[in-house]
Amino acid sequence: MKNRRMISLILALLLALPLAGCSQTDDSGITTDTAADQETTQITETETEETRLVPDIPATADYGGDEIRFLHWMLEEWEPTVRASRDIYAAELNGEAINDAVYNRNISVESSYNVKIALEKMQLSQIDSAVNKAVTAGDDTYDVIYPRLYEAAGMYPKGYFINLLDVPYIDLEKPWWDSSSVESLTVMGKLPAVATSINVNDKDATVALAFNKEYAEAHNLPDLYSMVKEGKWTIDKLSEYSAVAATDTDGDGVMTEEDIYGFLGGNDVMDALYRGIGSTLVTRDDDGAYIFSYGSERDIDGTDKVVKLMNEEWFFNHHTAANTDDIYYRQLFESGKGLFFWMRLDEVTNMREGDADFGIIPVPKLEESQDTYYSMVSQHTTGLMSVPKTQGGEKLEEIGLVLEAMAAISHYDLIPAYIESSLKTKHSRDAESAEMLDIIIGNRIFDPMLIYNFGDFANLFMSFGYKNNTAVASTIETNKDKVEAAIQKLADSMAE
Repeated sequence: MKNRRMISLILALLLALPLAGCSQTDDSGITTDTAADQETTQITETETEETRLVPDIPATADYGGDEIRFLHWMLEEWEPTVRASRDIYAAELNGEAINDAVYNRNISVESSYNVKIALEKMQLSQIDSAVNKAVTAGDDTYDVIYPRLYEAAGMYPKGYFINLLDVPYIDLEKPWWDSSSVESLTVMGKLPAVATSINVNDKDATVALAFNKEYAEAHNLPDLYSMVKEGKWTIDKLSEYSAVAATDTDGDGVMTEEDIYGFLGGNDVMDALYRGIGSTLVTRDDDGAYIFSYGSERDIDGTDKVVKLMNEEWFFNHHTAANTDDIYYRQLFESGKGLFFWMRLDEVTNMREGDADFGIIPVPKLEESQDTYYSMVSQHTTGLMSVPKTQGGEKLEEIGLVLEAMAAISHYDLIPAYIESSLKTKHSRDAESAEMLDIIIGNRIFDPMLIYNFGDFANLFMSFGYKNNTAVASTIETNKDKVEAAIQKLADSMAE
């Protein structure tokens, strides 16, 4: 369940690739990188091999300028934001750390293997039908596909994608493939999608908490960073401090958006804080099949605590407020309307220009004895890498080689650029928050229930919070057969 702490390795050494190149746009509007006549660094062993692992792939190959075409989900209103794809293609160097790491990575891979990296974006609502049409027709237009996780639930069981465990050259034991995603999403020996160092979008979709440092000091709260490092940051402490900080500033006896809340959140808090206790709703049996495992005494205790928290007067749920816009919600925190703020990590970048002095910490444990902190990856704002089954033979080998090369370079160049330059240095406000980011990204959870929504139980579970439903045991009993039938349906489709 746990990530193997990729961050501890990638921070050991930051290597830059000072490369140059050019870009072009074809008649279809798809952008590609070109690497002709460029001085590049090939993926070979160097004097830093003791700290920088070398992928077990050929250092060079010649694929005759063949395109590796990526298809990535998009949502029009998110295109001007960091939720847009920014980790697969970059047109040119512009001095921005993530952009330049992507550009240099692509030029290096293109030069080493004489390929071109191409990216097409498609509205998230259209990808399913487009991929279905391509697979049905045997059309091999797309080599790598990223549907958003929320829509991917309907795609994985349809057999659109190759088992990534079988793709040549991809070594999922290497640190540039997220071990938690491999462990959680492999079902009956098949892995349809994976998180990888090629991407920062899934890191941006990782949940965390921000806190207003001024309010924490004003209310004499203990050092939250020290609490986290000492393993003492729990749901009970979150509730205790939220209650202390809540302030009826206008004195009317009713908490409104004119007052200061202890905790600003949304419906997603139910999902995020529950996964923070290290539990999921679905696990696997000894045969590798998913099982509905929710319902232990600890599971129910954790659920009850989160439900209670979400129905306190000091908790503000922006999804049930008059204005549910994400920007408005974030601005409430930036304008000082709450002590704690539930967020995805992309909000760190969004708040970089604000005046709020905030810190970043992981979502809390259930109890101090819990082994570590866990951070859920949201299904609403990211997608994971898949390869369509229309690819095979030599082309599949080429795809696997290119992806392994891209992932290896990204692990040492792109991800440190994201952590160091984008989150730690440029946007976060103190060194302690930087340390917290290592904990948050290093211990991520991918719950299959959030992706597949078996028997609609993911939606039902999220509703526990805003409906103040603590009848967990009876809800499980009522829905168990439906959930297990949906899991069996997936197992049957995987077997076929």
